[in-house]
Amino acid sequence: MGKRQLVTRERAGGVTVTLTDTGRQAITTVHPGLDAAVRRHFTDKLSAQEIETRSSVLRRL
Repeated sequence: MGKRQLVTRERAGGVTVTLTDTGRQAITTVHPGLDAAVRRHFTDKLSAQEIETRSSVLRRL
């Protein structure tokens, strides 16, 4: 996915993979409702503090 410029990777005590705009477009093309479904079933149910806590935990793994 990196070669196709769909994601970027950053190394700093681990690896952070981030979806690029091109990657988001590719996913939307293949599965148009995925972004909305993830938001509806996951991120919209979390507070900003819960999202930060989840991110902090995942960075350590």
